Amino acid sequence: MDKPSLPYPIIWFSHKENKYDAELKIFQKKYFHWTEKSQTWDWDNCKVTWVRKSEQELRIIIRSSKIVNSEYRKKDVKVKYMLGFDIKIEDIQCPIVEAYREPFENKEKKYGQLRQRWALKLNKKYCIWQWAIDEKKHTIESSEIFKIYNEMIKTLSEPIDNINNDKLFLVEDIPKDNRIIPVIYQPAIDSWKNFVREVHCHKINDKEYEITILFENEHLRKHGKLDVIYRVFRYLLYRRITDIESFKIIMDEGKPVKFQFKKIFSGKHNIQDDNIHEDRPIFGRVSTHGIKYYFNDERHPIVFINTANHAMSFHDTNHKIWKWEYIPWEKDSAIIYDEKPRNKVDRFWWPR
Repeated sequence: MDKPSLPYPIIWFSHKENKYDAELKIFQKKYFHWTEKSQTWDWDNCKVTWVRKSEQELRIIIRSSKIVNSEYRKKDVKVKYMLGFDIKIEDIQCPIVEAYREPFENKEKKYGQLRQRWALKLNKKYCIWQWAIDEKKHTIESSEIFKIYNEMIKTLSEPIDNINNDKLFLVEDIPKDNRIIPVIYQPAIDSWKNFVREVHCHKINDKEYEITILFENEHLRKHGKLDVIYRVFRYLLYRRITDIESFKIIMDEGKPVKFQFKKIFSGKHNIQDDNIHEDRPIFGRVSTHGIKYYFNDERHPIVFINTANHAMSFHDTNHKIWKWEYIPWEKDSAIIYDEKPRNKVDRFWWPR
């Protein structure tokens, strides 16, 4: 007689990481930095995907989300988070049964009673797991965790020629959209209130798209002592404290192939930096960069906001920090999507 089928479980993700300090303090040079204190962070309602990075290595992508009420959008929206990291085949351990205390709160690190969990450990730092379900009727081998483990091993055992395009971040349950729209990732540091509000994708012609991003705010971090002066200056100059940045997507045969980040390329700089404006024009020419990752298909290139002043790139420079994940075409997205050109966005936020 067949065993009862398992209900679809809530997947948890835990990782051991140092705490960071990113609190804003006026008139003090206090900016983002990692502390020497570490703890285990636990996140529920997670989805796990991966791409093969090399013959012996996977890039694991963890996603989570929550519903919040947005005053800006005047409705409930879904805020999405993403964390990516690389794992070697020898770090992928066969799932085990173990006792674990119920996580109640990350910030204050409060726990409840001990319960049994089914855990897939990825070296000593990461763990994907679910609570054990009536072990008299079900075994760990029938769990979703064991399925994830088997699929990871299968991916690494496939011949290199059979690997799917490792540039694609494949995600289930996302509505398909054939328009050229980027997916944007930004370090999720809530205390800065530096998040994205709007994304505009304006088609200039068949060769170029202009992407304009509207941010709620912009804070100086490395030069924090100048933050208040800088904010007053921006208001006098632009009549706003919101930040607006633009970049271009370069097309080839109907597909996005390159980015152009004029005066807003982050290079190797990360969230600790705040005055980054690389890729300035040289003799009227601006550098371009090949697109490294796409979201589900090649019509959605991925962009990473890397610095405190919203300089961006085709790659992530803040690997240890959770990201906000902005998928502009989703109906319950936390951002507004439109197709205005930069000059119209500027006029809306700076009426004359």
